[in-house]
Amino acid sequence: MSQLNRLEEDEVLTVRTYKVVPNAEIAWANTYEVIVDQPTIDPSQTVQRLSALRNAFVTLERGLLNAAYILDRIIISTYVPDGTPYNPFTFVSYTISQPGTYFTPGNPLLPLQFCTLIKRIVNFGRQGSILYRGAVAANDAIVTSGGTLIETARRNVITGLFNSFISAVQQAGFDLVMARGREAVEIGTLRRVAGIEVKDKMTFKKLNNRYFDKARIRN
Repeated sequence: MSQLNRLEEDEVLTVRTYKVVPNAEIAWANTYEVIVDQPTIDPSQTVQRLSALRNAFVTLERGLLNAAYILDRIIISTYVPDGTPYNPFTFVSYTISQPGTYFTPGNPLLPLQFCTLIKRIVNFGRQGSILYRGAVAANDAIVTSGGTLIETARRNVITGLFNSFISAVQQAGFDLVMARGREAVEIGTLRRVAGIEVKDKMTFKKLNNRYFDKARIRN
């Protein structure tokens, strides 16, 4: 882990979660940023803290993901702008290889192009958005003339998953943020995520949509 041997207070980390379809050449990823609220003083404490952060993401992502798909791996690194390859000395990769825990027997899968839109609520500036594939099956959605809507019960489950996730991230000594920058985080863009909102209308994204291109980066 080299430069992740210690976590500095207010350091921003990138977390990428990779999902795959078993026995198919289909993969996608989601990207998050977290800020270090509780610094570490030695490598063993850093390992423990990063493991707790990983576990929070595993619980969230598996809870969102249909059991037909696999949470393949999670990479935690020092801040990396979207689409930028990792410096091999500044990241740790966790192999997960576990299916989602959203079981839907007798409930047909929606095509992966149908995405669940989560709004990240911040106290100032623009709200952020994050899209998830495989989080809603057919019987948990309603097709209308205006689009495909997520049933209230499933939205409530997703909201509960995120509330527990945010708490777990904070207990691990981090906080969710929205950040961007070409090389390093631009401080003026750093906003803490105060909560989330599950939008009822699903969004259609092709399987090769650039939003999910991070899945093509292999380390």
